[in-house]
Amino acid sequence: MKNLILILLVCITSLMQAQNPQLTVKGKDSSLVRMSQMKVSVKVVGNIAYTTSEMHFFNGTNRQMEAELLFPLPEGVSVSRYAIDINGRMREAVPINKNKGKQVFEAIEHRRVDPGLLEKVEGNNFRTRIYPLMPGKSRIVIIGYEQELSSLDATHLGYQMVSSYPRALDTFELNITILGATAAPEVSIQEGVIALEQLNQNYQASIKRNQYIPKDKLLISIPVRSDIPGVVVQSDNNQHYFFANTIIDGAKRHKKNPSNIGLVWDNSLSCRKRDLNKELDLLDAYIRGLNNVEITLYFSGYNFEKKAVFDIKNGEWETLKTVLKATKYDGGTRYSKIKLPTHDEYLFFTDGLSSLSANTLAVTSKPIYTITSLASSDYAFLNYNAVKTGGAFVNLNELKIEEALNKLVFQNMKFLGVKDNYMVIEMYPMIGTPVSGSFSVAGISLKDKQEVTLLFGYGDTPTLEKAILIDSEKQAPNEVSIEKLWAQKKIANLGLQYKQNAEEIEILGKKYGIITENTSLIVLENLHDYIQYDIVPPAELRPEFDRLLKQQIANAQAKKYSNWENVANYYEMLLAWWNKDIKFSPPKPISTTKNTVSQNGNVSGVISDSSGPLPGATIIVKGTNRNAQTDFDGKFSINANRGETLVVSFVGYENSEVRIGNSATYNVRMRDNVRLEEVVVEGYRNSESRADKDEEAEDMVKEKRSVVTSSTTVVTSKSIENRPNANVIQSLQGQVPGLNITTGNHSPDTNNQGFLNDKKIKVTQWSPDRIYLKALAVAPADKKYGLYLDLREGQETNPSFYFDVANYFYDNGNKPMALLVLSNIADLGLENHQLYKSLTYILRQWEAYEDALYTANQVAKWRIHEPQAHRDLALTLEDNKQYQAAFDELIKGLEVSYYGEMRGQYEGVEDIILMDINRMVSEHKGIDIGKLDKKYVTKMPVGIRIILNWNQMDTDIDLHVIEPTGEECFYGHRDTQAGARFSKDFTQGYGPEQYLLRNTVKGKYTIKTNYFGETALTENGPATVMVEIYVTKNGTTERTLQTIQLGKVKQNENLAELNIQ
Repeated sequence: MKNLILILLVCITSLMQAQNPQLTVKGKDSSLVRMSQMKVSVKVVGNIAYTTSEMHFFNGTNRQMEAELLFPLPEGVSVSRYAIDINGRMREAVPINKNKGKQVFEAIEHRRVDPGLLEKVEGNNFRTRIYPLMPGKSRIVIIGYEQELSSLDATHLGYQMVSSYPRALDTFELNITILGATAAPEVSIQEGVIALEQLNQNYQASIKRNQYIPKDKLLISIPVRSDIPGVVVQSDNNQHYFFANTIIDGAKRHKKNPSNIGLVWDNSLSCRKRDLNKELDLLDAYIRGLNNVEITLYFSGYNFEKKAVFDIKNGEWETLKTVLKATKYDGGTRYSKIKLPTHDEYLFFTDGLSSLSANTLAVTSKPIYTITSLASSDYAFLNYNAVKTGGAFVNLNELKIEEALNKLVFQNMKFLGVKDNYMVIEMYPMIGTPVSGSFSVAGISLKDKQEVTLLFGYGDTPTLEKAILIDSEKQAPNEVSIEKLWAQKKIANLGLQYKQNAEEIEILGKKYGIITENTSLIVLENLHDYIQYDIVPPAELRPEFDRLLKQQIANAQAKKYSNWENVANYYEMLLAWWNKDIKFSPPKPISTTKNTVSQNGNVSGVISDSSGPLPGATIIVKGTNRNAQTDFDGKFSINANRGETLVVSFVGYENSEVRIGNSATYNVRMRDNVRLEEVVVEGYRNSESRADKDEEAEDMVKEKRSVVTSSTTVVTSKSIENRPNANVIQSLQGQVPGLNITTGNHSPDTNNQGFLNDKKIKVTQWSPDRIYLKALAVAPADKKYGLYLDLREGQETNPSFYFDVANYFYDNGNKPMALLVLSNIADLGLENHQLYKSLTYILRQWEAYEDALYTANQVAKWRIHEPQAHRDLALTLEDNKQYQAAFDELIKGLEVSYYGEMRGQYEGVEDIILMDINRMVSEHKGIDIGKLDKKYVTKMPVGIRIILNWNQMDTDIDLHVIEPTGEECFYGHRDTQAGARFSKDFTQGYGPEQYLLRNTVKGKYTIKTNYFGETALTENGPATVMVEIYVTKNGTTERTLQTIQLGKVKQNENLAELNIQ
């Protein structure tokens, strides 16, 4: 029977697997955000139920809060109504292309005005965000959907709802309306039977509770006549949409019993919440019926492995059952690894979600029976692969064990279409669909009244006929849309082969307001937003929308930008820099004494912002009382020594630090302190959103940038003892994390031919202070994996846990185990592009290029409008030696368009992509550059190229490079005496930021990153950064990748050291 599962569970500090709906509340005091009211309305017409759920979310804190709601729906059901309250009134959503919906949502979000967006993610799961939740107030969300009911037995249809919530609701209401019942229905909950009021053939019932903890199971049993199919019809322009339900009770045919079975058991992390008892009950009934059979058990997850062969006699299978009960669920899913040896049939227990490879199975001539008990499954995939191979899909969420067993034991009776009738078109489900018990069909009749004969049988031979009568006058309901239900059934059938039918699915989704894989539902705040983003509004705004369109006021539509527009400008700047005649003369070696670490001297420069020189800015030599102020032209002069740090400050701007090298001139560009409204998070407490800004802004003003210091200090071993102004921290080698003190002279010199020595790059090892890592470190080698599984119990949804443990195994030489542990991250979030970006970084670093290609492809698919996503995919294609495809993907990164509000995130990537194109064409001969102007591939080799990428949106992470001269290059000091060039400063997420140096300087380059907090959901984990280091000599380029997670406030993290000899 088709069950409506409506379970709302609040997960405050962590997320559960996507089995039940999840409400994720962000920020401190999340326990004070709760669902205060829930009102459910169920209307049943024939075998169709329309359900709306109105949920009120109350914010009991004194700050703005936000939440995200993720919920699954039953097989074949999609959301067709979504509404949220705007300024005290409910506003209905309208359909929009999924990718456009993301772009509009994020563009408006950057204006601090939050729209509503409901989208379908992997499987049959749906996601929406609730923001803002104002202090002391409620927000209302309404979700509605139609579903067809299946039979409880031969004479009753059934509707079931389970409502469960761990905390008391102020109000809980349930209203039930059943129209046109042939006899009195029965409505029951755990408390007993509910009385129904009758009016003609209509029945109503209501339940209302105060201070109520929902835990009831609602069951509606509706009498039907099995001999008369139920039909409803809705007419539109001489097209009569009909929906019919009937009971298929033809003679059953036993299939031939298999002598050997391939049992494929999905042991990935996403299947850990399976209903194991129900699955084992089905196996028990099936195996005992077979009596004697050979079963080969395979585990399918990140890897595919043959576990054991079991020779079952007299139906006794305890040994196999014991193995299944003891299964450890770990890792992501790769269906690409499944190789099916020959068996008579296959039983595939899985959720249908392949998180690290394409959702395709190897071709086989034997039937596959796909079986799931997980509500978050990909029903379309499971159904398609079963039908394609002649097996059956067994959905244990809806079927009793007896019904499920019938699908395994009997041959599949199929729907074979209609008998000699060409006045019926567009019928769904498609011909060949397996049927049993209750069967429903939707189509279009070209006559308002006619009899249609449905055909059923085995193979291609009809053995059963069922007549249905279509009468548009007598069968027209007013309460539900039959046309929309027909469209939903068509979408479900087209979705079995989504890629081939994507365009038609999108057209149907938009026309009927149904969420699909490429169609979302969106709500905007005001009419201007609908006009600006060219979205047809809901009915209440349509008259004014049409009036403004006639007046051509809609010319104010949001402009879209493409990085292609800026390519020429960025190229000219790069070429001008590369052509500079920079003559850098290294200073003579500096002797070290007890009282000095550098030569004395004055430095000068200009302090500016985006508008020009900045008068009145304060410059202080860090750790001293020496200071100066800029004049009217932004100029300053101050006494400072090489190796010291200038701190530049001005009200309303972020402090900026510049390390003094050999240059006497330092120009600094200040950056607006807009991020004071954002959040700084400490490692592994819940991340906090902009909702916490009021409470923390004052502290952030005090702390911003002021605590950032260089984590690499160069001194001599003797100069520390008597140095008058020495900071005590600088004397504590090894006692402060990230502090490195180097003894000896530090004298750079120029050598354009200098290249890396055998220890050319020293990367920072990821060694966080985690108690679980300490436990792993002392465990015997053969106990480590089991200990990891035990430690996981309290960390199952924490991405950082898997990152840490995977790195631990990798650093200890166990790469296969590291990849298995790391792959769990793919199963943590449905369509979470930020987690997948992290995975791509690490997989590339570990040279797991096949997996990296899949994760990068997914991000580019989900974030088609982001240049960074296409660049990541291009570099991963290059890793996989697909050079032409890599080049083409870089061009896509320049061509994609985005709204003006997002320019801060995407504009500036041209600088990096142009250098990628230049390098790629030089290194890989034979690339066809197509329409790209040949001038853009003019060779511009550089000695050193360093790029910093990160995975999270709305995150400020900065690249800093300290050259051998001691001069520090970063966003505030973009040109160095040695000739370096620094790219645009990205403050709103992703980066990348790039450091270029044409002619190398001998010595040590320290690569750091400064982290200034993030505002992303906790399930994304701490920000992950990847640094790419390219060093070129004589036309040969060496690359090093390093990935690390940042978990501390304003962290000044050393990523790597590069030595040029």
